[in-house]
Amino acid sequence: MAQQGDPLHSETTSAQTRHSLLHKVSEISDAPYDDEHPHARIKGRASLVSLQSNYDESSLRIPSHASGLWSTPLRSPSGYQPVGRTGDSPPRSTRSKKYRTKSRHAIIEDEGYDMSLLKAAAPMAAFDNQPTGNEEGYGSLYDVTSFSGPMGAQDEEFLKSLQKQEASGKLTGGIGAGDVPKTQIKSDTLLATSPTVTRSFSRSLTLKRKATSKKEAIKGLGQNEANKTGAVIEVIIEDPVDKQSGVDLSNMVGPTPLGIDPNRMRQTTFPKSTKSTEIFYPQPNWKPFSMRWPYLTVLILLSLILAIGVELIYQSSTRVPLMRFRKPGDIDPFDYFVLRFVPTLVTVTYGVLWQITDVEVRRLEAFYQMSKDGGALAAESINVDYITSFSFSRPIRAFQRKHYAVAVSSIATLLAVSLVPTLGAASIVMLPDRATRQATKTNVEKTIVMNAVLSHLLTSTFVIIAALGCILFYQLHSRRSGLLADVKGIAGLASMAVVSHVMMDFKDMDVAKPKDIHKKLKNHRYVLRNSSLAPDDSAPMTAKDTEKHKEIDVSENPHPLMLRAEGGVPFIIGILLFLIFLPIVLFTKANELTDKAPWVITALAVSIKLAWGSLETSIRMMEPYYILSKRHAPAKTLGLDYTAMPFAWVAFAAFFNRHWMVFLVGFGTVLAETLTIFVTSLATVSGRDFLEQANLDHDSNSDPGNLRRAGNKINSGQETVVSFTVSLTLTCFILLYMFIVATIVFVRRRHPFLPRQPNTISSVLAFMHQSKMLYDFVGTAKFTNAQMAQRLEGLGKTYGLGWFEGRDGQTHCGVDEEELTGSYKHGIDYSRGNKPWDREWQFF
Repeated sequence: MAQQGDPLHSETTSAQTRHSLLHKVSEISDAPYDDEHPHARIKGRASLVSLQSNYDESSLRIPSHASGLWSTPLRSPSGYQPVGRTGDSPPRSTRSKKYRTKSRHAIIEDEGYDMSLLKAAAPMAAFDNQPTGNEEGYGSLYDVTSFSGPMGAQDEEFLKSLQKQEASGKLTGGIGAGDVPKTQIKSDTLLATSPTVTRSFSRSLTLKRKATSKKEAIKGLGQNEANKTGAVIEVIIEDPVDKQSGVDLSNMVGPTPLGIDPNRMRQTTFPKSTKSTEIFYPQPNWKPFSMRWPYLTVLILLSLILAIGVELIYQSSTRVPLMRFRKPGDIDPFDYFVLRFVPTLVTVTYGVLWQITDVEVRRLEAFYQMSKDGGALAAESINVDYITSFSFSRPIRAFQRKHYAVAVSSIATLLAVSLVPTLGAASIVMLPDRATRQATKTNVEKTIVMNAVLSHLLTSTFVIIAALGCILFYQLHSRRSGLLADVKGIAGLASMAVVSHVMMDFKDMDVAKPKDIHKKLKNHRYVLRNSSLAPDDSAPMTAKDTEKHKEIDVSENPHPLMLRAEGGVPFIIGILLFLIFLPIVLFTKANELTDKAPWVITALAVSIKLAWGSLETSIRMMEPYYILSKRHAPAKTLGLDYTAMPFAWVAFAAFFNRHWMVFLVGFGTVLAETLTIFVTSLATVSGRDFLEQANLDHDSNSDPGNLRRAGNKINSGQETVVSFTVSLTLTCFILLYMFIVATIVFVRRRHPFLPRQPNTISSVLAFMHQSKMLYDFVGTAKFTNAQMAQRLEGLGKTYGLGWFEGRDGQTHCGVDEEELTGSYKHGIDYSRGNKPWDREWQFF
């Protein structure tokens, strides 16, 4: 046996110490490395930061040849890279050979435990993968999805260990790494150095109670500092204020089974405030232009201007008619255009402007709810569907959830889209009535005036909409959105969900129905912190919260109503019936209906327009998922979101993207708006007069007096033959186009291709909670849409919707990077493919 003073033994011990790995990354022996036999060297793997395996950099020396440990290529700084040293390690302290020899033997006797890991030990009752306090950042990570070449036994074992951790509820690859404070400020320093914050115009509308205590002052200044710097700030309260002790009897629950923590799987990785510290997250306030104060101010002023204008025109028409004539030839073409088309064109455009705002308010309401202090229940945020819900029931549902912005916006939009065009067309009347004109032998003088009752109703409607606009203005500018940029498509939600452990709440929800998702999440709260989604465990559930929202009003059918037979077929038949009804009203005695109630045809046209809007919404929402269901979709599909595009722009975007179905429906929406204009011009016309005119024109060559008599006969209205023919032709063309396109859409898209509709945030997150593509979204929470698109395009991957092997090694259904293991077929569970006795064969 060599003695301790033996130089050979000391030299061998020194070599062993230099090449030993003081931390076991896996179950690899910690035997010494031999420089002379590199082929016998056992290589330790760099751990993923989210696994909380930390090297002691002062003790670890990575050999120069260690760069060849992995077959994966290095990623860009924004991607994943091997965990390396964040800085130069301090020089190893010189120790005696005797001490080093003794230390080495002690480690062997203790089976390789590294006592230096004690500083990184996780506290009790906490997650193993929560960030430690001494970490400055998470560094770069390996992308375990980009291994190239065949894997060896060690690689397979390593991946199995990752899958095992995912199956046990521990996220890997940087997912759920959390957001730790980057700055620490003492409360006294914050109170002494923080200047008075100048608030923007929109934020100045927020009514805030003045700070009445030191704690409230610290809270306000800390939040302002986080908003100003855009970073997470930890304020150290040197003199914490004692809280009044109290008991919330409504929060008492029954005993928990021994050894089981029901909240362990969903604990957030965001650090919680303690008695001595307070964490403040930035509260960004991005809004689309249609929700900002200039646009809303224009809508309010436009409503008031139109109300005043209608009243002035009515008062003027009571003194002097808007127009006098005996026959259509007496009307100047410009005056005819202004009187016949401009009012309807103004009211239709006015409705479109409100629709643009309403779409954005409904789409972003869930994020507004989660950005509030304390977050929001799942039924009030990620489980809310304001996209496909029925227009007339939407305000009622919004009032029940206390989503007043959605309720106000929906009511104002319904009035602007449906009631305003109808009243605008019906309030302009011609005197005398049709019966009097037809009974008169000669050409009587005709006048156009405003109906007193209908014009006053129209003025009142504009005033009500203006008042609702003021309420909406206050609602949108008295709270923050919590968003840094627009959340578009699957990529937008994925980048927000990878920071925390929110994905663990969707375990086993791949093909779950909306009611099952609601049942599991109804007692969960979610919060938007630093533009990232996270479960909120700081506010416990009360008995009042658990009693709310027992049921959910989301459709259980995996296909939208307008793409199913229940909704699509009646709509197609309705268009066809209206196409048949129009000639009957114009050319038969049924035209007395339009003379007594000229608003009927306009109301029917508005109804068709609203139904077509529902069809367009369904196509917009489903198109990205339809492309993914065809497999091998390009990366830009993840960021595709037609629901976030304004009116008419959808058709242009779809045309350039070559999404022809969306283009046809989007172009039909533009035509549906013009349908109201042309139908209104036909509401007060008798088509029989024009038929008689055509018959007399045929005989006019033989008897010139017939032409004169025909001219006298046609003078019962203000339409000429040319104007009537053009209006009728365009109306029939638009209805025929809508009938053909609606039929094509129903035939091509009537089959379900998803387990459920992607109409809520929770539904989309459940589609990708185990997707391997989430590794590519780590660190992208603050990316803009352009940066996100550039990153995904640079990866060169394709994506699909179907069955895939998740990060936990199990079979899941949803959206992931190719290659998938199988396509999704509705009613067939691919994960049970090896269990034919458990398959529902009736779906074949």
